Amino acid sequence: MKRIAAAALLFGLCSATTATAEEAPAKKPTNVYSETAVVLDTNTDSLLYSKDAEKKMYPASITKIATAIYAIEHSALDEEVTISRKAASTDGSTVYLEEGEKMSMEQLLEGLLINSGNDAAVAIAEHVAGSEDEFVDKLNTFLKEKAGVEHTHFTNAHGLFDKNHYTTAKDMAEITRYAMQNDTFRSLFGIQSMDWSSESWDTTLYNAHKMVKGELPYPEVTGGKNGFVDESRHTLVTTAEKDDVSLVVVTMKAQSKPAIYDDTKKLLDYGLDRFTSEYIPKDTVFTFDGKRFRLTSDFHYTQPINGRISEKMSADGLLTLFNRDGDEITSTKLERIDASSDLQQDHALATNGPGTVHNGSPEKGYIMLPFYLYLIIMVIAGTTFMRRRNAQ
Repeated sequence: MKRIAAAALLFGLCSATTATAEEAPAKKPTNVYSETAVVLDTNTDSLLYSKDAEKKMYPASITKIATAIYAIEHSALDEEVTISRKAASTDGSTVYLEEGEKMSMEQLLEGLLINSGNDAAVAIAEHVAGSEDEFVDKLNTFLKEKAGVEHTHFTNAHGLFDKNHYTTAKDMAEITRYAMQNDTFRSLFGIQSMDWSSESWDTTLYNAHKMVKGELPYPEVTGGKNGFVDESRHTLVTTAEKDDVSLVVVTMKAQSKPAIYDDTKKLLDYGLDRFTSEYIPKDTVFTFDGKRFRLTSDFHYTQPINGRISEKMSADGLLTLFNRDGDEITSTKLERIDASSDLQQDHALATNGPGTVHNGSPEKGYIMLPFYLYLIIMVIAGTTFMRRRNAQ
């Protein structure tokens, strides 16, 4: 029995070691030219890459992602909208709306997201909230409550420059993550082209995002929005899916279109090819300074394939996961439990510093690998010694 147990242990540890050696953990992309950038898995809210993610930035037309999701949740697609003089005379990119023209909310949303119509943005805002100023006041509150943004303040519905109209790459990723949970938004966000008919303009609209349109083919891309004003330079939001990973890539303030699409492709390749989803099961128990906490639901996160994830807990029960570089991936709040609770799994953490996430399997992590290798050597040496002694 002892020999069988030792062999099983040896096989399991060697398998883990081999898997780690076969494929090195994902390396972060280098030469990302955009001033700020983020890669976020929308399924698990895990941050896979960040470059100055919390830096204050001017978003330009990617603002319209927020405008669209607020309008979708606060109006019906078949509502009729009357275009005001202010909307019709809005500067910048346009779908050539005429004062007094009537159009459905759905068509205005299409003009907003596909052709980046600033006039459509103002018309939507006025219809939903009575005025653009009232709309952005409600929008800012909505984004804090629903998307959880912390460093965003919008002053208009379209993204034309204003020094008080700002966000961060991380906040834009969270706004897009929230929006992508809505089926109507997802459908609109991925339109490649459509016929457009209005009082003064009959044409075919083509999505200005080159990957969505197919000009720069990337089959996994599911949607996107571009932006540009002089102060913001080029900004881009892109969504993509592959297997169990669903991404939002945000790149902001690149100096040229080729640069921002090159950055986006690098980050898509990185996020889609080198990561996988894992989870820690519901009711896993963690101990911190003698206090016991538990997960109230499965805790899903995204990690590098064969990479190492570490964890850290705070005294109030906040569990945070980190990648091998020490960057925060995601976090969740645990529930305090009574010491007499009888739960299936117990997971102890040091008071200060991270431990190893086991993903529901205690042998998943590799922090103890040197110790395990020592045990393997001792098992092999002991087995060899016993065989030689028996042979004598």
